[in-house]
Amino acid sequence: MELKQAMETATAGLDVRPGFVGDVMAGGRRRQTRKLVTLTAVVALVAGATAGVVLTRPSSDDRASGIDARLTAPTAGDLSSSKDDVDRALNVWHNAQKSPTVGEGITDFSMASHVYWIGTTEDGPAAVVVQPVQVSGVPEPKPLVGLVAMGKVVDREVVLEPGEERGRYDLGSPSGTQVVLSLGKRLFLSQDPVRGQDDRLSREWREVAADAAGVAVVSALPQSKPVFVRADSPPRPDDFTAQPVRSKAETGQGRAFLPRSGLGWSTVNCKTESAPPTHSPAQVQEDLQRRALLDFLVGFDAAGSWEACAWTPDGRFAIAFEAFGQLYGALYTAQGTFSAGVVGGPAVKDTAAPVRLALPDGQGTIVADAGTLIGPEQRENVWLAPAGTTEVTVVRNGTPTVVPLP
Repeated sequence: MELKQAMETATAGLDVRPGFVGDVMAGGRRRQTRKLVTLTAVVALVAGATAGVVLTRPSSDDRASGIDARLTAPTAGDLSSSKDDVDRALNVWHNAQKSPTVGEGITDFSMASHVYWIGTTEDGPAAVVVQPVQVSGVPEPKPLVGLVAMGKVVDREVVLEPGEERGRYDLGSPSGTQVVLSLGKRLFLSQDPVRGQDDRLSREWREVAADAAGVAVVSALPQSKPVFVRADSPPRPDDFTAQPVRSKAETGQGRAFLPRSGLGWSTVNCKTESAPPTHSPAQVQEDLQRRALLDFLVGFDAAGSWEACAWTPDGRFAIAFEAFGQLYGALYTAQGTFSAGVVGGPAVKDTAAPVRLALPDGQGTIVADAGTLIGPEQRENVWLAPAGTTEVTVVRNGTPTVVPLP
């Protein structure tokens, strides 16, 4: 039963003025007396509103005015004249509202949604939909922006503040289709970074052409490590400090119960109380990126959840970690000043002592393996093997294994 019909049925025995239900449906209830507001709440309950969330209906509510220019813009894209495609996209969008995403905090979906753009991709039609919504604890409506494609809402986000919109949608399709919004900037894409003999990385950038609505459709396979950047000019080939445009999947949202790739360790971590005062995992990554030794960290599983640390014979603090399945390291002075970066080999899961990272300047080799005893002193999980050590014994569950060192 349609919402308006349900409300008319619910009020059939009530003494209300003619046109009351129509005004409620049009948002007029906010201009009624306290008595009519109370009656409206009763009618909404009778109509079947559940879980405190009001679902979409056509609305002329002026709360939406001015919050996002896309709400009143004509529908753009090569499928904008296809009413069937537009209607299908809106139906998928509205059906998704019956199961609001946990954490969004949306309390009111009742304002009208609008297809801002709808176009053709290698994986079928895709539509950018915009809708004003009410969010818990926020007095004014905020735009909910998302992409409908392949029969589902690929992703959506509440834009609480201008400039915070991700605006990148990865369809997760075999063709690697990405829909990216330029949001008033130029849009650049880089794929397949190259590492030189000095271990420094470089990336070539090309500008992605967005249409008049600011929407770009790109095919970029995950294995090419695509990185999008919004900027006034392209980053330098050796600049890895620019802020990449990340999709929802890359941020790890909605994937809280999936393990990271790589070694998957969580029990190997530094004893931070003995670390230099400026040390943090984020700082280590930034220091290596500034020196073009580490690529953009754009994926939820790009970096591991562990660190192995040791003080070197010359008094520096050494850190080993993984990113993109490869070992990296950094050395800091006791005062926390960056000293050197290290690029190691692959981090191969389920091998004995998968972390064997040789440090520069003859400072030895960091050896790590979760749940083991390592070296002649049988150190738990991590041991710094002295320079010149050619092999090390790793004991797991009472069984020793001898592994060579680089």
